[in-house]
Parts: sequence; structure tokens; C-alpha cells
Amino acid sequence: MPEKNVGLNKTYWDNFYKSNFKNTPSQFCVCVLTELDPLAVVVELGSGNGRDSLFFASQGHITVAMDLSHQAIANCKRDAKARKVNHTSFFQGDLSKLADVEKTIKHARKKSSGKEIMFYSRFVMHSLDDQQEIDFLQNLSSTLQTGELIYFEFRSAEDAGLDKHFGGHFRRYVKVDEFKKRLAQGGFNIEYEIIGQGMAKYKEEDPFVARIIARKS
Repeated sequence: MPEKNVGLNKTYWDNFYKSNFKNTPSQFCVCVLTELDPLAVVVELGSGNGRDSLFFASQGHITVAMDLSHQAIANCKRDAKARKVNHTSFFQGDLSKLADVEKTIKHARKKSSGKEIMFYSRFVMHSLDDQQEIDFLQNLSSTLQTGELIYFEFRSAEDAGLDKHFGGHFRRYVKVDEFKKRLAQGGFNIEYEIIGQGMAKYKEEDPFVARIIARKS
């Protein structure tokens, strides 16, 4: 039976974000930024401490982000104001609930005024249990429009046996082939994929991660 993400680790993440801050963007964020249309709107689903959302916004992109943790969202709003980063919106919500995802994306579409929207989800999939992943991908299938892209980065199955800098919370190491099948079932075509190390290094940790870019058909 697949392991369950009991309680969504909500308490863990609220406590985590009370004391863990990082202003520099992830390697993935910087990589994705080089591909974006200068006017594209960014929707980050599972924004954590906002390091990537705030960086996208600091580079001129209207950015809309959502995270489960109330503490994380409060921090993001505070940091955006302190750093004078404009055109950002942060929402608390559950990725496995269609209404929460719809609310966030509806706000982004209103903000976009018809401009391209790009979707981004980094280090989220491995924090969801199997059913939550299924629900999240179904929600994406229901809300993304034909031609829209989503960029994923997550810990793959190859990372299971490696040491972690941050422990103590739920991780489900994603089987990439199964993930791709679920994307296909939801009407997504894979445009790019890679699995390896050297792409998400943090201090002494060099995890195995997968990067996938998928387009809604």
C-alpha cells in the first residue's frame, strides 16, 4: 500500500518556515528564467519560502504563487513588501483540492490580460503522497489550457538512499515513468526530461532529481 502523507505535514512546514529563509533562487529557477518570454506570467504551485517566486517577480514577471503553509505565505508577503518586489500574489491552498488550484490560476489569468502563463512546481511532487499526486495532476489537467507549459523538478527514485540535509518530514521518491504516464493520461505531452545529479545541490547534499517540461494538449 502506498505510504500516506499524514496530515500533509502541515505542522512540520509551518514550523520549518518560521526559521528557514533563503533569498537566492534555485538552480532550476535560473534555468527556467532563461526560457521565459519577457512578458510571461508565472504561476508557482508549491512556492515554499518564495525564493523562486520572488526572483521571477524581481525580474519583471507578474507572479502568482500558492503553498499549503500559512507561515510560508505570511513570510512571502512580508518579504515581497520588505524587498519592494511588485506584482506578486500569494495564496494559501492545497494542491490536491481543485477549488484551491482553480482560485490561484483564475487570479493569474485575470492578472495576465491575455499574456502567456507559465506554470512551475519545484520540489513539490516528492512531498505529496501517491493519491495527492494523482489529484494534483488531475487538477492541472482540468485548469491548464491547450499549449500551456508546466515545469517540474522533484526528487526521483534514485535519490531514496542518499543522505539528506533536511530530514524529519514525508518524502515519496517519484518513479519518473509512472509520473510521465499520469501526465499523458491528463493530456500532457513531455517536451523535455532529464534525471541526474548536480542540478539541485545544497551544501553537502547533491540529490538525484528529475526535471520535466510538459505541454497541455
